Amino acid sequence: MEGFMTVERLYADIPIFLVRVMVVSFFSIGFIQFFQRLWNATFDQPNISSQRKWIRRIALTLLTVGLGTFVHLDAMLFVHNDSAIMYHNWALFILILPLLFGGFSKLEIVIQFLALIQIWYMHHAPNMFEPLTLIALVLFVISIVLLKIYREKIIRQWGIGVLGAVIIASIFWFTVPEYSMGMKVTTEWALQAVLLFGTMVAFVLGYWIRHYREDMRKRQLERLADYERGIKNNSYVDHQKELQEMFKKAQDTGTDLSFATFDLDNIKKVNDRFGRLAGNAVLLGTSEIMKRVLSDSGIEYQLFLTSGEEYNVVFPGSKVQDALPVVEACWQGIRKSEFAYEDRNINVTVSVGLTAIQPEDTTVNNIYKRSDDALLKSKQYGRDTITLNDKVVSGMPHEEKSLSDYCYFSQGIYDIAKEEPSMYYHELLLRTYDSMQKRWILPDYFEIPVWMQITLLKDFMEHTDVQNFNLNLTASQFEDIEVARALTQFAKSSEGPNRLTIEITDLKDSQTTRRISALYRSADMKIMIDDVGSDNSFELVRGALPYVNGMKFAMQNLRKVASDAELEERVNFWYKTAQENNLDFILEGVETEDDLKMAKKLGIPYAQGYFFGKPAPVK
Repeated sequence: MEGFMTVERLYADIPIFLVRVMVVSFFSIGFIQFFQRLWNATFDQPNISSQRKWIRRIALTLLTVGLGTFVHLDAMLFVHNDSAIMYHNWALFILILPLLFGGFSKLEIVIQFLALIQIWYMHHAPNMFEPLTLIALVLFVISIVLLKIYREKIIRQWGIGVLGAVIIASIFWFTVPEYSMGMKVTTEWALQAVLLFGTMVAFVLGYWIRHYREDMRKRQLERLADYERGIKNNSYVDHQKELQEMFKKAQDTGTDLSFATFDLDNIKKVNDRFGRLAGNAVLLGTSEIMKRVLSDSGIEYQLFLTSGEEYNVVFPGSKVQDALPVVEACWQGIRKSEFAYEDRNINVTVSVGLTAIQPEDTTVNNIYKRSDDALLKSKQYGRDTITLNDKVVSGMPHEEKSLSDYCYFSQGIYDIAKEEPSMYYHELLLRTYDSMQKRWILPDYFEIPVWMQITLLKDFMEHTDVQNFNLNLTASQFEDIEVARALTQFAKSSEGPNRLTIEITDLKDSQTTRRISALYRSADMKIMIDDVGSDNSFELVRGALPYVNGMKFAMQNLRKVASDAELEERVNFWYKTAQENNLDFILEGVETEDDLKMAKKLGIPYAQGYFFGKPAPVK
């Protein structure tokens, strides 16, 4: 009978519980929106004065720590019924909220943590020093520390945030003593408190994360648009005046002055492929890298943005030998970075011309001319290079690297003809380790020796059950007979994989393709043409079709210039071309469920892209 009454009471409490969820969720959503606006005004507006910024930082701390503590105290003193769980959970949420935001100083973070520990003590004072409570306190602290560390992951993944909220609430409420807060705390009461907190966080996070992402995207677009407006409003006349003054001062005082011109390589291709805002994202990221490197250098400098893709850096009082390491650091920082735009990572390189004031210089235009001439030499050398006057000083592709400096990342190629897509091939993507950035990046130079490629492939094979691989070769590697012989011998040996396919982007003439393809066919290896329809037009591909075994169409290369209907039409054209020539076909750039549905509708058997996962090592 007692059990029946418990169930009956449970059903009776459901409407009350739902009303409490709605009320506390409503206030929490309002609070988090207000907090985010104040946080944006504090940390995301670089033009506000330091005094105003500190006033807003104090307001943020008082808003959370002060309000959260007040609500807790008020509920403990005046609310001694089941309604108390609503107030205590809302206060707990207010105190935890700042952990999801960055920008706070160490002192502010310590204050936030101490406020949470204080609330813990206020609720657990009667049993504070019991072993179970102390263990729970340690787990509570670990949980909020992890919440702080992985806040960006929580913002991206709603489920992790809700799970974390349930864990924190469970640790907090199930260890509250039986008599606390002026009332009796039963297991049923604690369970309701945990359910209320978890449900409330599920609603609030679901709402807020969506709006947070939209806000981040809106602010990114505003930054990119502001950058473009800044380029248009950039005053070349003002720059010339400042530079003329620095030049005259150097002449009058007999001091040094060095001058560098940075020009991004092929930025027009980025604009054409991904859109102007993507190009702006690269330009903005580039300028931020240069500002950071220059600021950290410790030498005097002046940075001028003279056009959308060109920067001039003046080093008053610095010899060119002193300026060169800083210029190289800027050059390396740009070429080794990936610039994010709409879940895409874009890589660019930069060419640099460097010079210094000479005794025979009569005007600043003499320096400009030498810098432009040096820049032109960098471009003629092949871009991605630094030229000092008429001598190339950086960018020579002959740096010695050891095997441990490289590894292969994999992006899976999936068989989508099955109901559940399964990995069919690994596409191997070469990466090199950057000790300064402490991460794997795109290498400057892809033409590593063939023995190194084979060794890296052997190492990769030991860590995966899928023994089918696509290996990318540069144009010079593909036409190299010795490379072909080494790879075919490895493919035929007992150490070789089940299947090894050669993937090429830069097509050679038909004679070379025919000659090399015979070698690879002798080892039952396949040759695949990458980027058909974008980097490789039909006219280029047509002559090679009899000598290759497959082709890949990269949708990501055309998303910005073709509508969904046009994209599907082009995919279908190339898939039909592959079928007519008995060639394998892979659709690359599958990023959404709609992309996958389109591929399946057309009958395409294989696909790869971010929908299945980003490139990663297997270790």
